[in-house]
Amino acid sequence: MVSSTGSAPGRLDLLGGVADYSGALVLEVPTRLTTTVVAEPADALAVGPVELTVADVHALAALPYPALRAALAPFPRWTHYLLGVAMVLVRHGEIDVPQVRLSVSSEVPQSVGVSSSAALEVATARALGAGVIDPLRLASRCQEAENQVVGAPCGIMDQIVVAMGRAGAALPILCRPASVEAPVPVPDGYEIVGWPTGAEHDVSGDPYRCARTAAFMGKRIVEERVGRRASWVSELPADEVTHLPVELDGATYLDQWRGTDDPLTTVDPDSVYPVRAATAFGVEEHQRGEQALAALVAGDLGPLGDLMGASHAGYDAMGLGHPAATAVVRDALGRPGVVGARSSGGGSGGTVVVVCERDALDGVPGLIR
Repeated sequence: MVSSTGSAPGRLDLLGGVADYSGALVLEVPTRLTTTVVAEPADALAVGPVELTVADVHALAALPYPALRAALAPFPRWTHYLLGVAMVLVRHGEIDVPQVRLSVSSEVPQSVGVSSSAALEVATARALGAGVIDPLRLASRCQEAENQVVGAPCGIMDQIVVAMGRAGAALPILCRPASVEAPVPVPDGYEIVGWPTGAEHDVSGDPYRCARTAAFMGKRIVEERVGRRASWVSELPADEVTHLPVELDGATYLDQWRGTDDPLTTVDPDSVYPVRAATAFGVEEHQRGEQALAALVAGDLGPLGDLMGASHAGYDAMGLGHPAATAVVRDALGRPGVVGARSSGGGSGGTVVVVCERDALDGVPGLIR
């Protein structure tokens, strides 16, 4: 084998964010900053201090995922992303067991909510030779690695946009489970940028898990009330969602409705969940995504300000807001040439996405484009 290289960008979450697991339409924009993974021939699969023989990889890839996570636990956490992608690709027969040393370089900032993990996963898959498979399947394999090996309950939008997006255009993704429309260019004279808040983001953290769990709790309650199942949270009738309890403790929920149909989260009897807000966000964000897409196609950014404002308020309502994000949104909206701003990605800080006239925020340090 000769050396091979894979790269992938980060992403800016124009609209949608955590509504991907609810089956909503989301609008995502790849960054110009990229992550690169180089695979050089070696006698084993080597990532940083970790070296695994061919026999090791075969054995690990065959393990049930909980056992695989436990087996990788002693290794540095950052290696789980690369090793997880390799294990999933081998497990599904997408590649032979790689005998390479993987090295990483990245322009994509970490822990600010611009999908540094998805960029790393897709770049690794491409470096290992999986870039030739269907891009939606590639994204699904990388999501599987993050969900099942790393243990982060993310939706699929990040992996899709870094695998299929086009710089300067919004990629519409209907997450049911994943279908993609043609990218829609940002109108001339405008740009979409990321403004880091200074508050670290973590998609595997408690607020994200709590919001996701609450959305599926609400789904179960509504389904029982109306007497029929919905495939996705975003398909629930909006008028029924308004009758959900604002908050519900896990013990009460489990006593009456048992579990949920989300395999990536578990209802904790000792936690309190923002059921109404988290469920409503999936329904309402899907509608906002449709309206924003229509506006972009028409080249009219006028509606985006209100749509992004409502989305930002939805993050706050379900516990994914952050004072630093609110401060950045307020600062951005007070500047000439800014159309709209909102918390993005998994929320809880990280990055605010801003739609503005080109170069309107050039004086702001650390902007992500």
